[in-house]
This record gives sequence, C-alpha cells and structure tokens, in this order.
Amino acid sequence: MKKLFIYIIPVFFILPLHLFAQNSTKEWLQKLDESLAQREKFDTQKREKIDQLKQQLRQARGAESRYDALHSIYEEYKSYCYDSAVVYARQTLDLAERMGENDRITESKCAVAFCLISSGILSEAASILDTIDPMQQPRELRNLYFDMKCSLYRSMADFAHDDPYYTKYITISNAYLDSLIQATPPNTMKWYSYMGSRQMRDWKYNEALSSFKKVLESPEADDHQKAMTTAEMAWAYTYLKDEDSAMAYFAQSAIYDNETATREITALYHLSRLIYKQGDHSRASRYVHQALDDVQFYNSRLRKVEIGDILPIIEQDRYKAVRSQRNWLIAASSLFIALLLFILYAYWLNRKKNRKLTEARETIAGQLEMLKQANSQLMEDDKIKNAYIGRSFYTNAEYIAKLEKLFLTIDRKIAARQFDDLRSMLKLSTLNAERENMYEAFDQTFLKLFPNFVERFNNLFEEKDRKLPPNDHSLTSEMRIFALIRLGISDSERIAKFLDYSVHTVNTYKTRVKNRSTADNDQFEKLIMKF
Repeated sequence: MKKLFIYIIPVFFILPLHLFAQNSTKEWLQKLDESLAQREKFDTQKREKIDQLKQQLRQARGAESRYDALHSIYEEYKSYCYDSAVVYARQTLDLAERMGENDRITESKCAVAFCLISSGILSEAASILDTIDPMQQPRELRNLYFDMKCSLYRSMADFAHDDPYYTKYITISNAYLDSLIQATPPNTMKWYSYMGSRQMRDWKYNEALSSFKKVLESPEADDHQKAMTTAEMAWAYTYLKDEDSAMAYFAQSAIYDNETATREITALYHLSRLIYKQGDHSRASRYVHQALDDVQFYNSRLRKVEIGDILPIIEQDRYKAVRSQRNWLIAASSLFIALLLFILYAYWLNRKKNRKLTEARETIAGQLEMLKQANSQLMEDDKIKNAYIGRSFYTNAEYIAKLEKLFLTIDRKIAARQFDDLRSMLKLSTLNAERENMYEAFDQTFLKLFPNFVERFNNLFEEKDRKLPPNDHSLTSEMRIFALIRLGISDSERIAKFLDYSVHTVNTYKTRVKNRSTADNDQFEKLIMKF
C-alpha cells in the first residue's frame, strides 16, 4: 500500500503541469489565429512605412541624407521582400563607394551579403564578405561582419547537412560567434542573445533558455528580436522533448513575425511540423500554406524547396483524415438504415457529405497540381542558376587574368614613363569588346538552356517578319531582351542596365516586337514564358 502511495502522489503533481502546458499551447495557438486574421492590417502598416521612407528618399538632397534613406528602406525590406531589399542594398553600396566612406561601404556590403544569405546565394555572399578587412573596422561594424560570417557558415552547414562539411562549417561559424561574444559588453541584450545561441550549439539547452529569457526581459528587445529569440527557445524545448512548450514558443514567434510583416522565414513552418505530428492536419495545412505564401513573397528559393518537402505529406494525410471521416459517416448511416423513418434523411445526408468530399478532393488535386508546377519551376530555376554560376566562375577567372595582364603592362609603361602608350591602351573600344564578349557568353549559355528559343520565337511572327541571329550561338538584340524576360527579369530598368540601353529603348524594342507578332500584345510575354 505504501509503494502504491509513492507512485500515485507524483501523478497528482505531474498531471496538472501537463494539462497547464497543453492549455497554454492552445491559448497561444488561438492568439496566433487572431493575429493572422489581421495579417492585411500589419502588411498595410509595413507598406505605408516603406512609402514614407521612399518619400524621404525623394526629398533627400545631400549624399549622406540619401544614403541614410536608402539604408532605412533596405532595413524595412530585408526581412520582407528579397527582390526589393537586394536592390536597395546594392544602391547603398554604389552610393557609399561614390562617397568613398569606408564605414558606409562596409555597412552596405554586409547588407548585400545578408540578402544573398537569406536567399541562399551563399557563394556570392562569401565573395562580398571576403572583400572586407575586419581589423580595419570600428567595433560596431566588426561585430556586424562577424555576425554575417556566423550566419553565412551556419547556412552553409545547414545546406551541406552531412559530415565532414557540416562539422567544418559549423566550427567556423562557432568561431565567429565566439568572437561576437568576446566583442560584446557582458550582460547586455545582444550578449545574452549570442551566449544563448552558443549554448544551443553546445547542447546546453536549459542554460540557453535562461539566456534567452534575459533577452526577452530587456527593454532593448524589439518585436523582431523577440521573434528570433522565442523561435530559439522553441528549438531548445524541442531538443528537450517538450513539444507543448515548443509549440507555444513557436506560436509566439509566429505572432511577432506576423505583426512585424516578416516574410524571410517564419516560425509558422516549424510550428506546422509539430502540429502535424500531433494529428491536427487541418491547422498544419493552413499554417504551412501560409508559410509557403511568405517565402514565395520573399522569394527565398531554398525555403521554397524546404517547405515543398513537407507540404505534400501534410496534404496527403489531411486527405486521408477527410476520407476516414467520410467512411465513418457511411458506416454510421448503415447502422440506422433499418430504421425506416431515417432512411431518406440518412440518404440525403450521405449525398450531401459526398458532394463536399468530392469538392475537397478536387481542391486537393488542384493544390497538388499547383505544387507540381511550383516544383517544376524550382527545378528549372535551379538548372538556370547552376548554368550561370558555372559560367560566371569561368568568366570571372578569365576577366581576372586580363586584369592581371593589363596591370603588368601598365606598371611597365609607368616605369618606362611611356604615358602616351598608356592613353592609347585605355580606349572605349576595349570596354565595348568586353561587353560584346559578355553578351556572347550570355547567348551561348542561354541557348544551351533553351536550344529551341530562336525557332519558337520566330514562330510567333509571319515569315516576312522573322529575323535570324548572325550564327547558331547568338541572339539578336530583340531576342536578347525576351531571353532575359524568360529568365524572370521583367523589369525594363534592369534589362536596360544589362544591355547598356536606355529604358526607353528597351520599351520601344518590346513594343515594336509585340506589334509585329501574330499573337496578342497582352499574351506575348506569357507565350515566351512557356518556352
């Protein structure tokens, strides 16, 4: 009897704690649903703030004021929309280089690197960061550099996933994180944040939770910092096998993400995985679709692939759950079929439920088809990315070799005081030749990816309006514009910069081509995208 009493007593303490944790999780999920219902309001607030900053940019007069306005716009976009964030980050870098201020150049290079890391373009991010000498920077910018390097190598480790590369990259990331901890004043909000991240990597989850709670208690922590911190705490509870607490903190993080209009990667995706494990397929499907909308809006290719892995699983199990409900209803109806008074009612109810299930099946089939199309587009994007990355490595190596040769020639001319020869060397024709080489490389790479582009492009015109490039490995100027559109570059300003045209010239070419085509002007670019 005494032994039985010893076993029963802990149950009265543990069971209430478990029920309390479950109730707390349900409350946070309810709050999350209420927050998501106001999603449009928070998105509108973000756009209004960005519009105000753009107005300040238009009113800015001096270079410093313009730089500050550009950087403020980047800060708003960096976790909201990659395409816009990287444009403004590069504009800050261009302006900083024209100003010749090293601190601003370093700051803007880190901004560009952040965008590239967020989108999964890691090699380009590494190249930009390698141009920064951290020892020549003030403490704040040096810490920013360490932070970017830490994030870069952590992303590389996550991408590699397997040893020996994972261990190699995570070790380097930890070294930069240690540098951040050493360079940050102790017992500050950032110090606790860095310390908590380091403790997580050392599997000291309870200590990490204590550090993260200090971050949340700090008055310096804004909503974005709280979103990242509560997500880290959720991971700590996940590793401690406390899934109820993990879901509660993921829900809090998702609320902060929603209210700050963060689209880069939200806690909704990780929350949906835990909810799916507990069998709530409907809620898991709703959250993972919202997370997919976020990463598609932000345009993070790696996150699209990551979410694309779990979405079919959740949708399939959701369909099975719906089918199971249908089977149960049919079985229940069959039990009452012997009762004459309920035969017609049961038949009517069954038909009604079947209609709903058919609609649900058609909806799911449509969603799966959309997902297949999205995955197909991702595979095409990955193929294009790999082709152009490989080509860019070769082109950069060739360009560096030319620069090396040019520098050696210039050095010899200067040493020999042959200044007239130097002036004859620096001609615009050389630049034009390099630009033509760049176009030739672009044409060759594009035609490898789309070998039938010229033929299909000409099929959109009558025989008399068809034009052929000078050879099988090149494109005409008009074709090159629509080749860029086929790669997803539809902005006329970006096309003009690449082709060294004015925006007016690009628009004139596009209009002239569409007018000659046998297809409708509104459908022309859609037909190009189907090649």
